[in-house]
Amino acid sequence: MARPPKQRCICSLPRITGFSPEGGQADGTVELTYDEYEVIRLLDYRQMTQEQCARRMGISRPTVTRIYDEARRKMADMLINGRNLHIGGGDVCVCPAVRPECEGEEHCCHRDREMSRGWRG
Repeated sequence: MARPPKQRCICSLPRITGFSPEGGQADGTVELTYDEYEVIRLLDYRQMTQEQCARRMGISRPTVTRIYDEARRKMADMLINGRNLHIGGGDVCVCPAVRPECEGEEHCCHRDREMSRGWRG
């Protein structure tokens, strides 16, 4: 019997949840889940290692690799075939408060809320 999937922890929901191609009619939509978005953000944008990404999300390194491979495949499909991109869904939990590892995190939704209330960290 397969092990039940582990819920993935993400820092925040993305501010932008979709993209559309220019110069022609989109040929369908690619659905990128929140955990796939988070893996791309941590590995490619934040330049973390897969081990660091796995610790941040509370999952194993092989799971990060599987998520990353699927996200890259979807993004290639979007770019090559001129499809819309929609970001949403997946079995994730958004961290409930600013964590120490979020220091300097540009996209932390909790930091945005705290800053609007006058928090300085």
